[in-house]
Amino acid sequence: MRITRSAAVLCLSVCLCVTAACGTHRAGTAAPRTPVPAEGRLGPTPSESEELGLMGWALEEGEPIPVPNPGTGVANPRLLSALLTDFGTAHESDTTPGAVVGLPAPVDDASLFIGLRMLGSPLHGPSRCGKWTSGTWSAMLRDFDQRGVWIAATQLTTPPDTRDPLVFGESIITGPAEKLDHLADTTGVESCRKLEGTGVGTGAVEPFPVPALGSRSWAFRVFEEKSVTQWAEVVQTPRYVLEIRISRQWPKPRVDPAVLLPRIAEAAYARAEAALA
Repeated sequence: MRITRSAAVLCLSVCLCVTAACGTHRAGTAAPRTPVPAEGRLGPTPSESEELGLMGWALEEGEPIPVPNPGTGVANPRLLSALLTDFGTAHESDTTPGAVVGLPAPVDDASLFIGLRMLGSPLHGPSRCGKWTSGTWSAMLRDFDQRGVWIAATQLTTPPDTRDPLVFGESIITGPAEKLDHLADTTGVESCRKLEGTGVGTGAVEPFPVPALGSRSWAFRVFEEKSVTQWAEVVQTPRYVLEIRISRQWPKPRVDPAVLLPRIAEAAYARAEAALA
């Protein structure tokens, strides 16, 4: 039995997401206190590690992280099949395979379960900024935790010894049209340029152009101080909202994530259309 590298990275990601966006939520077995270098960030400071209480699970190789799906009802198999399982050398995580959460669900439990699959930022600011720092799934869970909404999420990673590391999360949300319109609404993004975060100083959300997909699509970078730590693209269709989020990789990849992002989004959109059309 051992603490797997992927589990340690994922635990760091979910601690950051849940603490910043959803209120402190701690779970798991005894936690390591040594900062864990994660692909999404260079690693927390010692004081941040102490505050967040990094989680850890002792897992066999390929064993999923023991966090139950908090959703209600039976997961939609078509929605699950709409998620990417492979992109280049990146593959669906063994420890956190793709899953679908049917709302309503306990917010803390759902934040932990989905947050293990979707990457987020510890930055925070006005409530409207949450869908860009923490993710569209987080905004849907926070504002529309109601029957008829489904959230599918997965995380794809490359092997730890690859020359071109890649970690990214994908979410697909289905629900009433007015809720999906809310997720894709970029009104107020200018108010998300002076954000703060525990242990990371200040940050900002900055849009950048990408090729059009679906009914509407847009992309943005999340800065912590002067460094980009997240690249994300959101695609809206009449039936669902899809989000791809790439974290900062370590070591630095050969392909700029801003270049890679629309390629992943295009592949994810094609798969979702094939499954959900």
